[in-house]
Amino acid sequence: MALALAEDRRRDIVRKTRNGLDAARARGRVGGRPRVVDADKRRVILARHADGESIRTIARATQLSVGPVHHVLADHRATNN
Repeated sequence: MALALAEDRRRDIVRKTRNGLDAARARGRVGGRPRVVDADKRRVILARHADGESIRTIARATQLSVGPVHHVLADHRATNN
């Protein structure tokens, strides 16, 4: 019985959360963290990597951490294969 009530409560929370996010989106509000890598930084990352620079050097030069640089390169590889 308790398990059924907990599952029902979970469904209510999920439904209310989705409704709230949909309502916010309809008002023009977008959640989440802002993007760090814009198109210009992406171009710089790809050009520097093509020139043979390491990920750490590129990260330092673009003032990013290693993770976003790695993700840009991985996305580029995935879309070009």
